[in-house]
Amino acid sequence: MELTFECAHCKMIDHTEDVEAKGRALCRHCHAARDLAPSAFDAEGGVVGCPLCGAGDLYVRKDFPQALGLAIVLAGFAVSTVFWYDERPLSAYLVLGSSLLLDMVLYRWVPDVAVCYRCSSQLRGPGLAARGLGAFDLAVAERYRQERFRAEALKARGASAGPGAGGDAG
Repeated sequence: MELTFECAHCKMIDHTEDVEAKGRALCRHCHAARDLAPSAFDAEGGVVGCPLCGAGDLYVRKDFPQALGLAIVLAGFAVSTVFWYDERPLSAYLVLGSSLLLDMVLYRWVPDVAVCYRCSSQLRGPGLAARGLGAFDLAVAERYRQERFRAEALKARGASAGPGAGGDAG
């Protein structure tokens, strides 16, 4: 499987191939290495967690740019609106039907990607949907979002409580 991740040091997006067999993810931009979680895969090579951060919560979505999908829908709507304006309802329905058909073909053709709720890294490879991973769950995403907020607040409090941070020269 391929792992797409954001480097913690340079904040660039990078990829690592055959992540099941590797123990480290290396950034090609800044050459920083990050250890991968060995517990992310079971004995059969199935995904049970995120290899980058070790979180056990992943969701599956289609590996397709959402902006392109929205553009297809909006283009179909715009063209069908022109046909409705010209009082050609059959043509308008044909455009809407072809947009629907294109969407269905793309949905079947585009592979799945597993995304980590915590670090947003992405796993690509055959058979992700068959591994028992579910769709996006807003409650789980909110739990990880709140965890991020608490960690940032603790980090900010810890940084401001250090020596010389108070601004009181005495």
